[in-house]
Amino acid sequence: MFNLMPKDPSFYDKIEQLARLIADAVDRLVQLLDQGSSHDGIAAQIEAERHQSHVLTRQLLLRLDQAFITPFDREDIMQLANDLYGVMERIANASERLHLYSMQNPHPNLRRQCTTLSAIAKQVNEVVLMLRKSGGLGAVRAQLDEIGHLEEQSRMERTQFLSEIYQGSPDPIDVMKKKELHDLMAEAIRACDGVGRTIERVLLKNG
Repeated sequence: MFNLMPKDPSFYDKIEQLARLIADAVDRLVQLLDQGSSHDGIAAQIEAERHQSHVLTRQLLLRLDQAFITPFDREDIMQLANDLYGVMERIANASERLHLYSMQNPHPNLRRQCTTLSAIAKQVNEVVLMLRKSGGLGAVRAQLDEIGHLEEQSRMERTQFLSEIYQGSPDPIDVMKKKELHDLMAEAIRACDGVGRTIERVLLKNG
């Protein structure tokens, strides 16, 4: 099988860096959820990683504009870069809200959703790393299937969360904060699933 990624290593170097930053940022989000607002530096680190991801994405798109030949559609390379940055943006938004809201007692399902986000981000990182090896769709089938499974798990967790959060007579402001955080994490998980679908489409088109 021919190499599906550009000969210029800067393309996959930057894509791999984006995926690694996402996995690192999710690990920090887990820490922030566990340790609370007393650890201001964690939120600052996630924001720094978001900025670094923005720079990497712009660099990749600039290189794409300058490249004379690419081995698969420019639109697909651009989509993958933007998909990855979209994941980072949602993680950073969740971090910002979690830090600002200073929650002392997060809902247990927020922790489960964050754990699912961490797991799916690691699968995305693995798939991106394997692109360099050009093993085709079969080489990443297990990881792509796991990404889909984790996205479905997130949907079930969301249903459970919504069924629990309105029980009794909860504080409306507290409910609003927790739901917004859960929404942001769910959006990040769906964005990870979108990365997997983009990679699957590229491999199918070029296999």
